[in-house]
Amino acid sequence: MTQVTHELPEPSDSADARYFQWHGLSAEAPATLNQALRDAIGALRGLLYPASDNELTDPELAVLRRGGIAVAEYPGTPDPLADYAVEFAAILSTSLSPADAAGRLGVSPARVRQTIQSGTLFAVRVGGRWRVPLFQFTPDGLVPNIGAVNGAAPGTIDAVSLQRWYTTPDPDLRAPDERTLSPLEWLKAGRDPTPVIAAAREL
Repeated sequence: MTQVTHELPEPSDSADARYFQWHGLSAEAPATLNQALRDAIGALRGLLYPASDNELTDPELAVLRRGGIAVAEYPGTPDPLADYAVEFAAILSTSLSPADAAGRLGVSPARVRQTIQSGTLFAVRVGGRWRVPLFQFTPDGLVPNIGAVNGAAPGTIDAVSLQRWYTTPDPDLRAPDERTLSPLEWLKAGRDPTPVIAAAREL
């Protein structure tokens, strides 16, 4: 996964310019546009986290509060951006470093980084460091054949979308009792990974 970095422009004497520079923007615009951008940036935290606190689990609330987010009651329908932000925070808070993943798998951290680079172990880079989402693991190691499935998924897919796909029941994956399984349940049961690999290529 490619990490995108932004270089800040050279400092300016303008308070507005400094404000936008710190948010990764270069602003040479009319005052009305500057104010609109300022208002949008100022509202961003509220936009991303407007879910009612009774719609979140205790661990999700704890993650947000540790990050300095004030979680309160907000009326209205659920916000997809809020759901995404909470899920991503939960993934990161439970993810493993390459060293931790190596300890679980009984391999070297260098080997873990190799599997990340090859795309067979899914990881996200945050603050210059790799984080390995926990959904790929069982108490005994990796989920069977998950490396082949990860390798078939697009390299541009994000952690939330991939975890949602892995944990959502797929009508094409049916157990002998006709119960619909998620890709993750299918793999954990030790079933033929071929249909899951094919589905991953379509993501």
